[in-house]
Amino acid sequence: MDNAIIEYYNSYDEAGRLFRNYSHQIEWLTTIHYFDKLIPPASTIFDGCAGTGNYAFRLAKQGHHVAASDIVPHNVDIMREEQQKNPILKDIFVGDICQPNHYADSSFDVVLCMGAFYHLDEALRQKAMEQCLRLLKPDGILVITYINLAAALYLNLEPRLGNIDKILKCYDTRTFGDPFVYMTPDEISRTAQRNHLKILRHLTSDGNFSMRNPAFNNAKQEDFEKYMELHLRICEDKSILGYGLHGLVFLTKEQ
Repeated sequence: MDNAIIEYYNSYDEAGRLFRNYSHQIEWLTTIHYFDKLIPPASTIFDGCAGTGNYAFRLAKQGHHVAASDIVPHNVDIMREEQQKNPILKDIFVGDICQPNHYADSSFDVVLCMGAFYHLDEALRQKAMEQCLRLLKPDGILVITYINLAAALYLNLEPRLGNIDKILKCYDTRTFGDPFVYMTPDEISRTAQRNHLKILRHLTSDGNFSMRNPAFNNAKQEDFEKYMELHLRICEDKSILGYGLHGLVFLTKEQ
């Protein structure tokens, strides 16, 4: 699976994904909104699935002490290039979040696992959780993202249901046979319970998958800003969690 993930991201514009259009910007703006709300000032942060460093550099610019890692060497090279221009990250390295790294137990106030769950089955997700929790201080915050199964099914459903057998198979296997694996909000809740974690916030970071269309992305800037106000009001509503393509969860260890 690691090779498939690396091969996929070698040819994908991860650096520009969150800024491509309005429907992708929702995820970025929502995540930053909750970072600003929940992460204490001057926190020590480990971004274990940093991609090309969009969130890592943004958090470091705000005064946090950030170390960043990613499993894809190409992504890490991009971070190192940015670091040469603006050396604000404390550490950058190629690493697998499922495996131990060079940091000691309880080293960080915040651990970001924002991407690994897109690609891991249940057994590997548990390995990733164990390493994240090893690095996290007792009162720290763990941040996880996942891709919602129901939204992925409807997003990939053809208009005349020509691929319904493929959709049904994905529902059973949680994958379309590519490097991506899908989850449900309930599975995230059970994962938290199994690992003795309290959910601080659970939301859809990008909202309904149907927003990914030309009409939405061609809206006026002022109207998009008003839409973001609405989205931030409703994104934690449990009744819409299943409709959001990307889920975002903030957790802490039970005391």
